[in-house]
Amino acid sequence: MHPLPRRLAILALLPLPLLTGCSTLLTVAYLVQPADMPAEFNELKGSKFAVVCRPIIELEFTDAGSARELATLVGGQIEDNVRRSSAVGQHEVSRWIDENEWTDYQAVGGALGVDHVVGIDLEEFRLHEGSTLYRGRAAVNVRVYDIKEKKVVFQKRFDDFAFPSNNAIPSTDMSEAEFRGTFLRILSQRISRLFHAYESREVFAEESLTF
Repeated sequence: MHPLPRRLAILALLPLPLLTGCSTLLTVAYLVQPADMPAEFNELKGSKFAVVCRPIIELEFTDAGSARELATLVGGQIEDNVRRSSAVGQHEVSRWIDENEWTDYQAVGGALGVDHVVGIDLEEFRLHEGSTLYRGRAAVNVRVYDIKEKKVVFQKRFDDFAFPSNNAIPSTDMSEAEFRGTFLRILSQRISRLFHAYESREVFAEESLTF
């Protein structure tokens, strides 16, 4: 995809209330800035991979849906940005996990016939700050498993990811479903950027959003 339409598409994904917090100058600069931040792990190029997000037991029944949605978003973003990469559909991943006793990420990858598994341990996930405010917080441990080599080849922790970073959003401004969707999208972008080059202004724009 040509760089300019791709960046316009990224902006289009953000809800209108988020975009109104960015200045026109920032938006224009964001559109023309080249990708200046390299991937931390670039070995998914040409890889068939699966993304598996596993919530800890305390979250398994309350946020299993969020975990699967996060995995879907991360897989799609990696596939869109890493050349010749191919993600196994999340429905196939979920079906195998549901039908088989969980063992580990290596076992899932072997059963699905992939080169790599991007394993995401979801250790914390919440949307509220108090009873009337939204502020998402998450803690995730991301690991990449090389299935053939049977080893972890990359690891990155996000111990206290928060969005918005400097303020909370009154629950009267948007529905919980809208905020949940936005938070998952922002979190998934942070994770997927571990695997492809990106523009530093993307992160700056997200952190500069006001509500």
